[in-house]
Amino acid sequence: MKVHVVTAHPESRSFNFALRRLAVETLQDEGHEVRCSDLYQDGFRASAGPGDFEKPQGSGSWQLASAQLDHEKHGGFVFEIRREQERVLWADLTILQFPIWWGSYPAILKGWIDRVLSYGFAYGRNRTLPPRAAMYSVTTGGAATDAEAVEYRERVDGLSEDVFGYLGWQVLPPSICHGPANAGAEARQQMLDDFANHLRKEVVVET
Repeated sequence: MKVHVVTAHPESRSFNFALRRLAVETLQDEGHEVRCSDLYQDGFRASAGPGDFEKPQGSGSWQLASAQLDHEKHGGFVFEIRREQERVLWADLTILQFPIWWGSYPAILKGWIDRVLSYGFAYGRNRTLPPRAAMYSVTTGGAATDAEAVEYRERVDGLSEDVFGYLGWQVLPPSICHGPANAGAEARQQMLDDFANHLRKEVVVET
């Protein structure tokens, strides 16, 4: 299986990157091919707009979806979008690794969704990209109660369904690590071990 890991965290020494490194090691050990996109470190631009295209759209008011469809048909996305779309096309499974900030994605990852999973490429009639599989691996500031942990799970499921469920992808169960910033070394290691086991359970080795 070919796996694309998209990481959205500004600090490469963060627990999110520890999870990303573990994902790469675990998946490669299981025989998968892995490629990575590290959005902050790559300087990925968060906001969608006319700058997504090498050539401007024709006269008249500008509209994102119609511009994306036009450039999907005729070419002209800027390099960073073409690069990410090629990685998504290559992969059987895309893993999004990110912290929950204000109940949702970091802005840079929402921008990746807006710009890379574009109209005509990832959705719409005669889209270029067939459905794939997706998995979310997230960190939170902590869950004080079991009920709060359930609320986080429902929120993460909603985020994935709103995007990849809409696209018709297979959405694999998420991995959620609560409060790694405030956890001790032993608890953090247990989170890493649990994530490795989650990957081995959910990502089937292609035969």
